[in-house]
Amino acid sequence: MKKIKFKGERTRSTLIITAGLILFLLSICFDFRPGYTLMVAAISPMATFELLRACGAKSKILFAVSCVVSAFSAFYVSYDIPIKPVGVFVSFYALLLLFLAVVFNKEIKYVDSVAALFSSVAIPYSFTCFIRLNDISKLAPEKLTHHEGVFLVMLAFSCSWVTDVFAFLVGRKIGKHKMTPNISPKKSFEGAIFGTLITAAVNVLLLFLFSFGTGKLGYHAFFGESAMKYLYIIPISCVLSVVSMFGDLAASVLKRNVGIKDYSNLLPGHGGIMDRFDSSLFVLPVLYGIYALIYA
Repeated sequence: MKKIKFKGERTRSTLIITAGLILFLLSICFDFRPGYTLMVAAISPMATFELLRACGAKSKILFAVSCVVSAFSAFYVSYDIPIKPVGVFVSFYALLLLFLAVVFNKEIKYVDSVAALFSSVAIPYSFTCFIRLNDISKLAPEKLTHHEGVFLVMLAFSCSWVTDVFAFLVGRKIGKHKMTPNISPKKSFEGAIFGTLITAAVNVLLLFLFSFGTGKLGYHAFFGESAMKYLYIIPISCVLSVVSMFGDLAASVLKRNVGIKDYSNLLPGHGGIMDRFDSSLFVLPVLYGIYALIYA
């Protein structure tokens, strides 16, 4: 039996990403809480580390504290750890970072502490929205179930990655009007429009297939009582596609400001966690926020 050989680091990285995504979605589908909690707890500090390093921080103490807090966020959200009020905890954490900047003033600059606060609070919050979306039924137990949560997680991935792929492919073929030539020269308005429309179509198909397979979503519900209406998916999908592209551009701005191509080389050919999830970091909290407002 011949051994399968994979050519190129990018191919190997793509296989790793695909395998990780499948494992994550399976843990979500079967509601295996330790599985998806540990995965979120792993990628959050990685992304925190990458962003903090990109901002110029060098202190090992600052990295350690930020990464620990970042990882802890996943367990806090997933297992409802009783830390209330959260605002007080974040305030004390901010004071701790400033204290470190005073004590280790030769290693830690004030801006490093600010970057650490942002990266270890904002990034984990976005990633833990995977968990919040999976637990969406907590918002309205009488209307939402775990099935809706699984669909929303898939919707988040779709709006982030399908938009990016098709905006790039279409833009490369027919893109003539550049969106932000100084930030991302390859992005065009044509690619953005077609990427958004194709993503909306993919998400409608995703809802149909998911509804047909589970019998729990809005298979026949266009105006019905289902929490997942086709009527809602199209505008939500379009909004999230725009948010996804903005997130990608926001991450690109920082990279250009600090003069780096990728946040890390963790996944050769793809960059780091931040490079793969930059758009998702914006899509996730917006999607959760939309449903939180609907069912608040």
